[in-house]
Amino acid sequence: MDQFFCDSRSIWNVLLEDIRSGRYKDKLPPETELAAELGISRTQLRDGLSVLERDGFITRRRGIGTVINRHVVDVKTRLDLEVEFMTMIRLAGYESEMILTSVEVRTDIPQIADKLGVSATTPVLTTSKIVTADGEPAIFCIDYISFSIIKNFSYTREDLSLPISHFLEHFCHTNVVMDLTEVKPILADEILSEKLKIPVGSPLLYLDETAYNIDNQAVICCQEYCKDGVLEHKLLRKKF
Repeated sequence: MDQFFCDSRSIWNVLLEDIRSGRYKDKLPPETELAAELGISRTQLRDGLSVLERDGFITRRRGIGTVINRHVVDVKTRLDLEVEFMTMIRLAGYESEMILTSVEVRTDIPQIADKLGVSATTPVLTTSKIVTADGEPAIFCIDYISFSIIKNFSYTREDLSLPISHFLEHFCHTNVVMDLTEVKPILADEILSEKLKIPVGSPLLYLDETAYNIDNQAVICCQEYCKDGVLEHKLLRKKF
């Protein structure tokens, strides 16, 4: 494995893809063998395995080995994992694309400014997007990023059309490491009815998310409205 791809999340991606593809059935190979297959050290491998175990995909048992939790692996979409919506929709078996519908700079949303930890008059870059499933609207997203964290203002509309993680990395020089999300059911109003092409009063899953970087700085607020019947949302709850 190339040295550039030896962080724990990249190893997580490679191993999870191999597990999902059926390359490994009930257990992973011994650590020495698996590290050699991947071309990484056992320390790097253990970091990746720790993330997989934390996320519930495997369990490491003394005297038995690394057991694959197939009932967890086979779940297509989970709310407790930070995965781009397009990826979630594709995992659910649909073709997906992201459509940028509006870009604004706003100074009239004090409740968002408060969540981002900036003054009410600080300009906030506000983008709206539709994520589709087989060509039909599935999720309507509104993202809010304070001008105070943008380091490079030479972005284009095409940059804003990509997943928001791209913008944060390339134009804010930061990444999300955690988020706090309020999840609740709501009914579609006229605006959401038009955006998602559903009748007024249709049930939606609403996610109100504030995401933080490694310095515990709020870097983005997201409001996400998910149409019923596209994604099956599940949570993994582990006992300690």
